[in-house]
Amino acid sequence: ADVDAKAARSRKHFKWTHPRHDVVDDDGRRFLRFVNARILSRDGSLSSPGGSLTVDLSTGTIVSVVLPPDDDEEEGDDAVGRETFRVRSVVDCQNQILSPGYIDIQLNGCYGVDFSNAGDVHVDKALTVKDVMDASARLARTGVTSFCPTVVSSSKETYRTIIPLIRRARMWQRENRMRWQQRQRQGKQRQRQSQRQYEVGANILGMHLEGPFFAPSKRGAHDERHIRSPVHGIETVKEVYGLSSDGSEEFDDDDDDHDVPREVIEPPKPEWQDVEIITLAPELEGAFSAIASLTQKRRQQPQDDDEEGEGETHPSPLNHPIVVSMGHTSATYQDGLTALSHGATLLTHLYNAMNPFHHRDPGLVGLLSPHVELLLKKEQQPLQKQQPRPHPTQPHPTRPRPQHHRHESKPLRPFYSLIADGIHVHPTAVSLAHRAHPAGCVLVTDAMSAMGLGDGIHSLGNMSVNIEGARATLANTDVLAGSVATMERCVKNFKEFAGCDAGEALLCGTLHPARVLGRDVARTRRRKEVVVVEPPVGVLEVGAAADLILVNDELDVLGTWVGGRLAYKNDEMIAKLRA
Repeated sequence: ADVDAKAARSRKHFKWTHPRHDVVDDDGRRFLRFVNARILSRDGSLSSPGGSLTVDLSTGTIVSVVLPPDDDEEEGDDAVGRETFRVRSVVDCQNQILSPGYIDIQLNGCYGVDFSNAGDVHVDKALTVKDVMDASARLARTGVTSFCPTVVSSSKETYRTIIPLIRRARMWQRENRMRWQQRQRQGKQRQRQSQRQYEVGANILGMHLEGPFFAPSKRGAHDERHIRSPVHGIETVKEVYGLSSDGSEEFDDDDDDHDVPREVIEPPKPEWQDVEIITLAPELEGAFSAIASLTQKRRQQPQDDDEEGEGETHPSPLNHPIVVSMGHTSATYQDGLTALSHGATLLTHLYNAMNPFHHRDPGLVGLLSPHVELLLKKEQQPLQKQQPRPHPTQPHPTRPRPQHHRHESKPLRPFYSLIADGIHVHPTAVSLAHRAHPAGCVLVTDAMSAMGLGDGIHSLGNMSVNIEGARATLANTDVLAGSVATMERCVKNFKEFAGCDAGEALLCGTLHPARVLGRDVARTRRRKEVVVVEPPVGVLEVGAAADLILVNDELDVLGTWVGGRLAYKNDEMIAKLRA
């Protein structure tokens, strides 16, 4: 009652509070509560005004979600949300939309940071850990709370430099967050200057390796010197990326007094656990074999994580699941079907760098058709008795299915990413794809280092890119070289192009990319001898990561929280709400 009264008094002033002012509960936990929100659900619906969500800052997770009852819904659906927490820190959302933060699974760089620059060409712009952390912090301004750093087709030396460097940034971010959470449990409000070295920023996920296994004719802005085929399957993939067997991503960093993370003098080798997504052309020699090897663990994992002893398992060369995406390809429709049957689950930037749709040869665009399900179901019927193979776009049999999902995901059809910047794909084509397969749509920026910098000449790996307005092209050509659009802009554009409501547009930037990565449910990973459970992202549910954004009906980002910590506040838009 005290909390509700306090929220009511602050409503006119759009009250924002900082986590350090929260009250410590008896067991040492601190809580932050969002009230008067319209909360986004898994089915894309928005709750009625008045929803509330509570975050445990000592874990960075959601502990309560209370939705106001709708006309057809009885009160009390969320029993956990009815728990009482000692909360005095409240954010009054003034009936704005509370959504999971955006997840960008294809980001080449931003704000002058190029994730592909190992210093072999632009020495003065070589990527550092600090660059990655700074980019992470600035991404929060656009509503991004998680992202996959993406490397374009590069030399072997570049992969061996960049992949371990990104890992170090990711691990430093994780350790810094764990220290902060520990201080919350201990009731300590202040942090040393060294621990505030980097602002709160978007989570650094595993990497997206876009190339170099591409069709030469569809390489786009990728350097032709690096394009090749995976002729020996997984062995070629290992050799090009320098990937070693799964080891530990931990590193010795016990010194709590350092001002900045130590740079690695002799960087460790890249490891499979550093990678989330690999984009390749499935028609290349050895590609189908590589896809099967890369995705085998992903197909087995739900089986491994649940009941022991059920079903057969087959040896896998990997201990870490990899998402294989089809892109920069001349693949036919049949090539796409074969790739799906081998485990591919995603299409990279649909329409771009692939054969166009034709009524006699639909190409990869044709994989969005429901007819694909019938074909692949027939093909897999003999295999289903021997080895069930859950697909990421199909809810796992042991997990509860959402009861009111407007666009229930279709098994077998792939996810597809779209660059909704208004340049890469015509609005009509955006609408057609969404109408054909709404549950598979994933919004990405495909942004390069010039995002947020304005017009001029910028770099993408070892290439120069010219920026004019919202258009990025290779210098002295008309070849598109990624985008300079933010996720905030892409989601806004998508809502307009697809003619959908705000909830549907938000799902394409939150839940759907989380499902591509298998992160919409808790994920168990092993590091050294310790089993770590990573909370779900892309959803607002009890136990999920408290990665949140507050947006208005126009989808302007008003605020961003990562693990419950305020990462960005849009003072200009908040002032308009106060008016």
